[in-house]
Amino acid sequence: MINITGILIPPVLFILLILYIRIIAKSVTFELLLKAFIWGCIVTLPVILADQLAHQLHIDGARSIRRMIVFSFVAIAFVSEVSKFIPLRFSLLRKIAVAGPLQGIPVSMAVSLGLATVYSAYYIYFSDRSGADHIFLLSIGPMNAILGLILGFFTGMGKHRGNLFIDSMTGLGATIFFHGIYRFTLLTGDITIFGLFALGTLFVSGILIYKSRHLESELY
Repeated sequence: MINITGILIPPVLFILLILYIRIIAKSVTFELLLKAFIWGCIVTLPVILADQLAHQLHIDGARSIRRMIVFSFVAIAFVSEVSKFIPLRFSLLRKIAVAGPLQGIPVSMAVSLGLATVYSAYYIYFSDRSGADHIFLLSIGPMNAILGLILGFFTGMGKHRGNLFIDSMTGLGATIFFHGIYRFTLLTGDITIFGLFALGTLFVSGILIYKSRHLESELY
């Protein structure tokens, strides 16, 4: 039951995103969101390959602090966030509909949820861990949505300010950092630390949503 729920959470969040987007960013079309979601599904491949390589090198577990850090921040966080960043930066952000962070956020979230959908299915049925971590399965969708929000805010802000490189690198660095901490806390198995981290990321997300809507009201 948990396995099925873990697979369903990301696409359900994507559907909710489509419904909500009609309220906050009507210029972002369903076609653009669907394209972003499909891109997310496609770029899961390098993440899966990195996970398999980490397993072959025996760094995909709580064997030592150093291996946990390498796996969390390099093999997973870096590869995942760079994979999502490339289509966002070089394809999706070029669309006229994406004018600032309020539009960049949902597009980036769609990419992240596409990746989370495919990766959760891979994790359950094909990975060497075979869906052993239920907390990961239930949190991969919401956490990727939050990471997409962070990246979408900064890349959208970069397009709005005409400072795309610096703002994009800031967003990419932030998401790699948060994603790495997310996977590291799961490897430690400390639920308290994970809960505190989750609350912190939700707080950051709330601030970014507020800032993006405040900026939009100033523009219009």
